[in-house]
Amino acid sequence: MKLLINASNLYVGGGVQVAVSYIEETVRINRPFYAAVSPVVYSQLTDIAKSSCIKIDKSPSGMFNFSARRKLDEIVSVYEINTVFTIFGPSYWSPKKVHHIVGFALPWLIYDTHSVFEKLAWKNKFKTMLLNYLQPYFYRKNANVVITETEDVSLRVKKLLKRPGINVYTVSNTLNDIFKDDKLYDYSAVGKLPVKSTEDFWLLTISHNHPHKNLDTIKELVKRLPPNYKFVTTLDENFASELPSELQKRIIRLGSVTLFQCPPLYQSCDALFLPTLLECFSASYLEAMYMNKTILTSDLSFAHTVCRDSAVYFNPYDINDIIDKILIVGEDSALRAKKTSSGKQLLSSFPDARQRAIKYFKIISKV
Repeated sequence: MKLLINASNLYVGGGVQVAVSYIEETVRINRPFYAAVSPVVYSQLTDIAKSSCIKIDKSPSGMFNFSARRKLDEIVSVYEINTVFTIFGPSYWSPKKVHHIVGFALPWLIYDTHSVFEKLAWKNKFKTMLLNYLQPYFYRKNANVVITETEDVSLRVKKLLKRPGINVYTVSNTLNDIFKDDKLYDYSAVGKLPVKSTEDFWLLTISHNHPHKNLDTIKELVKRLPPNYKFVTTLDENFASELPSELQKRIIRLGSVTLFQCPPLYQSCDALFLPTLLECFSASYLEAMYMNKTILTSDLSFAHTVCRDSAVYFNPYDINDIIDKILIVGEDSALRAKKTSSGKQLLSSFPDARQRAIKYFKIISKV
């Protein structure tokens, strides 16, 4: 088998970290491969991993990026590739005469999106409607096998695609190994935090401000929660700029952070706050479990699939319920201890990076 790992379409978010982790583990377990990667993925790889990678400067997902798709075809031909694993799709590229395995992480295709859709500007609504047609089409057209991150998503993907001949498998996401090695921690973001008083209760949100993340909720929460409740976020300074300065100070906006900066931020905070409306899998849940932080998140099926009874759930559409649950967690140390203990036990049921890589290879070998 000659394998091409395709991460040329990954530029932001958790998909980049999955790609970096998988390629590095493939090197460590000494499996032969080639990889086509984006500049963002390439920049985060070790030198030994880079030696098996070909950098593609434009994403093949771009409508008019014909050169990127031609480059991928050329790689398949020159290296006589017979199996392609696109880590997360859709690929918008049809590799010729090869088996194509494609990862799935598109929650808006399988979960209720009505509330998110209503928040979008009309241009984004049109784009979303177009993608809701195109993305399933390209999965049906390009994929022999689809890999998801939870059983709940696998069941929904089978209903979405409804095409004989496509096999759907589940391989869970995992905690990044950086969290397990405190020598790698970068404390520079913590240095930007204000002094935390003994009465303060800090809620951590590591996320971009996408509409489906529902982060505008934070603006309303700081108006109504007691002043000792504050939010540590990776949002930029423009977020909540319309609020009075005293409320803005309770939303600590660090801007983008690296993965190495995340563990110290968990150490500095009291709980994870994730009011998201759409996910396939959020690594933030596993990160909070490992760092012994209580999880406050949306009472929706994708969250329950990962967190089970280790989280405190709220109705993400009901600000009063969110406030009630935050106050309960903030005031009940016994509840926090119970939830973090449950999370620690649950975390052991998820694969580590090497186990995930091996599971991927078992599926690839079946193909």
